[in-house]
Amino acid sequence: MDTPVFDASISIAMNLRTQDGVKTIRVRFPSDEEWIERQRRRKVIVKDLGRGASETSIVNREDADASLLAKIRTEPDGPEVDPFEAAKLIEELATCDVDDVVPVGEGFRITTRVLGATTTHLLKIPTAKDQFEYRRGFARVIALPFGRQELTVNIAPVGAMYKRLIVATEGYASSNVPIIHQAVAVRAAMDALDMAFQEDRDANFPPASQTIQ
Repeated sequence: MDTPVFDASISIAMNLRTQDGVKTIRVRFPSDEEWIERQRRRKVIVKDLGRGASETSIVNREDADASLLAKIRTEPDGPEVDPFEAAKLIEELATCDVDDVVPVGEGFRITTRVLGATTTHLLKIPTAKDQFEYRRGFARVIALPFGRQELTVNIAPVGAMYKRLIVATEGYASSNVPIIHQAVAVRAAMDALDMAFQEDRDANFPPASQTIQ
């Protein structure tokens, strides 16, 4: 039995269970430009509630996803879908969950679960410059009144960084890895590097009680 692979070039039939029965929505996988635009339109609002607590909400989530779904549907005369159903379908298309991150030589092997397949990305260790550019370009934060912040995520720069770091992939039908998957893999590598740095720092600077003989 062949191992399932992810193929962004094929048409996808998605079943949506509703009170009126099952709707079958046929779509193509969004292009990188469409994923970038979708992320740009989704504004993340973080509100400070005090005492270290905060509340996060996403503005324009349903509208952005309804707009994207309308672009990628391959049967315009298919079942009607409201914005909330559209958000559910787009979130399913965007699925890329990290299962494991393992150090391998001078890099990380990142295993992810995507729509219909399991994939891996072998990335080189990001340089200090990569980390700086990632944090500077990935998100734009604007301070708002009443203890709120507006965060806009920009995944466009991730593509260039992914190309610098990628060594090999598995589980894809072609070498064209969607940028929505690239963003998750790069973020996982950054997080793994931060964790390794924290462990090294803890080892170099143990608590005072451990240094007293």
